Amino acid sequence: MPLKAVTSSSSRNAIHKGKVPHSLYSLFKDPLQSSSNSNPINNKGSEALVSPTKFEHFVRGVCKSGGIKLDDSKRYFERLVQEQPVPLIDTFNHILGSVSKLKCYSAVFLMYRRLNCVGIKPDLCTMNILINCCCNISSLDYGLGVFGEIMKRGFEPNTVTVGTLIKGLCNEGKVDCALKLFDKMCERRLGGSVIIYGTLINGLCKMHDIGRALELHRRMLKANCEVNVLTYSMIIDTLCKEGLINEAMKMFAEMIALGICPDVVVYSSLINGFCSSGRIREAVNLFNEMVGQGIYADLVTYNSLIHGFAQWGLWKEATVIFSQMVGQGISPCVITFTILIDCLCKEGKVGQACDIFKLMIKEGKEPNLYTYSSVMSGLCLVGRLVDARKLLDIMVAKGLEVDDVTFNLMISAYCKSLKTNQALQLFQEMQWKGFKPTAVTYNILIGALCHAGRIRTARKLFRQMQSCGPSPVLATYSALLDGLCKNGQIEAAMDLLQSLERIKSAPSIPIFNIVIGGLCKAGKLEEALEKFDEISKNGLVPDVSTYNNMLDGLCKRGMSSQAAKLLVQMEEKGCLPDSISFNIIIQCLLQEKVVQRAIQLLAEMRKRKFSPNEAVTSMLIHLAVEDEQCRVMLESLPTN
Repeated sequence: MPLKAVTSSSSRNAIHKGKVPHSLYSLFKDPLQSSSNSNPINNKGSEALVSPTKFEHFVRGVCKSGGIKLDDSKRYFERLVQEQPVPLIDTFNHILGSVSKLKCYSAVFLMYRRLNCVGIKPDLCTMNILINCCCNISSLDYGLGVFGEIMKRGFEPNTVTVGTLIKGLCNEGKVDCALKLFDKMCERRLGGSVIIYGTLINGLCKMHDIGRALELHRRMLKANCEVNVLTYSMIIDTLCKEGLINEAMKMFAEMIALGICPDVVVYSSLINGFCSSGRIREAVNLFNEMVGQGIYADLVTYNSLIHGFAQWGLWKEATVIFSQMVGQGISPCVITFTILIDCLCKEGKVGQACDIFKLMIKEGKEPNLYTYSSVMSGLCLVGRLVDARKLLDIMVAKGLEVDDVTFNLMISAYCKSLKTNQALQLFQEMQWKGFKPTAVTYNILIGALCHAGRIRTARKLFRQMQSCGPSPVLATYSALLDGLCKNGQIEAAMDLLQSLERIKSAPSIPIFNIVIGGLCKAGKLEEALEKFDEISKNGLVPDVSTYNNMLDGLCKRGMSSQAAKLLVQMEEKGCLPDSISFNIIIQCLLQEKVVQRAIQLLAEMRKRKFSPNEAVTSMLIHLAVEDEQCRVMLESLPTN
């Protein structure tokens, strides 16, 4: 809604902290111009004749002190408006600037409107304040409107005008528009301040456009604009985040060559860059260099180093740096504690992690979801499931945004410890508390139940998933198929495979491997061969596990010659046999007393740096004891 006109007789209550106007058009209309009887005050003439009064000096002093409040600024403004002779516009600018700093932008617009109404002319500084207010309320179009008013009134924009507009454009992500404005202003020799360059470089860095940021930096140097540490800091930080640590170090060397001293922010960016690239030694060297220069490391620096050590599993070094940080009087934040706790838990140092966790709470730092999850994961890792479950209950009670990942972690821990009843109980509780299990949750449970031989429960859970849960994925079918095959329920497995094919989802190689393996173990070799042929029809390529299943099936039937042919065939098709492949056939050949061929394959096996398994080794020892000729042949084989 446009602002209503405010007359000179309005009370001081007319200026209030109202809504920001939807249209600022009325701000630029001079209501006194249309009146033939009016006498607009010419501020320029006034300034030539009038010096600041004592009250004006007082107002300027209060504004400069930064201690002015909104109510006071309104009162001072109203008194100034009513004073005669009219105060200088500079005094009004002090008030407008102070109110703007209080972020009371509506009040600034209303004050400006009031100035217009009583005929007090703005100057360039006034207009710059208005542009800044428009930009701060994300009304950039109005800011550009103010810029147009500047040109209309015959003012010459300065670097503050240009810089404020460019900052507003960059804040709204319109960096290309900001660059175009910058180029136009440079033609008028208005764009070349370090602040404007810095704003544009920062905008480009936020867009990850490091190429243009560097180009602008070179342009800045060519224009002999005085560069500062902040400009280099932004570019170096972006280069490090983009993984371009070597280029960042070149910028670091350049700034030193220009006599610009790097600060803790620059060093922290580089240290973080080296740590992220795994170049920990160089990060430590740079840290020591920084300390040697008399620059004190801050929280960000220490966090970067601790995170760097943690990333690469260097928990001892991480704890040393943590102790050093505390010794320097720097209080760790939640991020610091969480990084260290997570590192210790992943390395199995759960006791130390719990000590750090207790210290964190003692220091008054509230653990977040990730902190709790890290400790819970560590406790699960070392089998402290009771403690892990207590922690999960605390997380839920505290109202933390616990998700399916957290519950899956606990359910998986129960399953790995063969505690499927507790896993199923938590699964039920999870749903009672309003958390929806995902396909991953079901996959974990179905896999664990199958492993425990609880096929009926696993199939019941699968049907529940089909009826009211997330749709089963290939991994779900894979887990249940594996369980059915391993528990000898081949017919049920084949039915499940058909249901998978009915939903037009082609089986994957892992699923074919499970089915072929199950069929071979059940002695259904012909059906296994059919499934093996289906693989190529589905546009898939058998892997070494597929071939090993078929080799095992053939050998169990005593078909060692066909198995040997398949071994050659798999290699011809680009699938190299592994140790299991050789062991399957050699064992079969030895059982069939085809000793010479078995020893030939053994020689080939050793040539490929594979070793016979326990069963084959036992058979070879028995053979060497029983048959002198075989012993000689075995002794002549190359050793690994």
